[in-house]
Amino acid sequence: MGRWTLGPALVLTASISLSIIGVPAEAAPRPDPVAALKRKLNGHGGVRESTVFRSVSGPKKDRVTSRAKTVFEFGGGEIVASDLRFSSSLGDSRRIAFSDRVYVWEPGRPDYLPAGKSWIVSTTKKNDLFISCGKIRLSDPAVLRHVLATTTAKRPDGVYDGTRTTLYEGSTTIGELYKLDPSVWVDNVNKPTGQHASYRKLPVKWQLWLGWDQLVRRCQTRYDEPDSIWNVEDRHLVISDERYSGWHDPIDVKPPPAELVATRDELVFSDDD
Repeated sequence: MGRWTLGPALVLTASISLSIIGVPAEAAPRPDPVAALKRKLNGHGGVRESTVFRSVSGPKKDRVTSRAKTVFEFGGGEIVASDLRFSSSLGDSRRIAFSDRVYVWEPGRPDYLPAGKSWIVSTTKKNDLFISCGKIRLSDPAVLRHVLATTTAKRPDGVYDGTRTTLYEGSTTIGELYKLDPSVWVDNVNKPTGQHASYRKLPVKWQLWLGWDQLVRRCQTRYDEPDSIWNVEDRHLVISDERYSGWHDPIDVKPPPAELVATRDELVFSDDD
């Protein structure tokens, strides 16, 4: 006595309403972030990335800001294609990559390109396509698992890509990331091994905003490393701020029109080049 229950029709209506607004029913199990990433990589969608890079380097604390927008296409547990548009004080560039070939856009239409062509294609055995946030390869489940294991704080924070997110933050090191991803070098010049083994202790501070589906909606990383092998007194501070959207959208990266593409065999260089 004194108890009441929801009728079947009301329960069904509530479940449908939650689905319509994109919020999962509480009874549905929530995947962990690594499982959610693996499931997406095995699908046929992708994600869009918008990045702002800021760096401070040298004794004069020179500041550089650059931006990038990238579209990634998934399939078979990996990234199968990407379309990168990069913008900096040096100009704009674009690169479309597939597993076996890369297209590079030449905005200035240099003389070595045949008439009417604005792209150059190169074939490769296997391109290493990945999503990175600073030194962190976010598209690698093992790297993501490691990073989340170093979480020191967690709290609800903000709406990105139309979904409320939870902010995770923590810190790892160059050495720990290098164990999982051998492409992690210091200042893009030195491996953190041998005479540079001390660089393994350099910290990489990170923040990840995860949506209700446990997929990353925003990432920030910050690391401070020696500016170069020749002058370790100078420092190079890099801050990367990346937003991710369209995880649940169909994405299909296409190559540029064939009539605009030149192979390397078609390039003509003068003696002065």
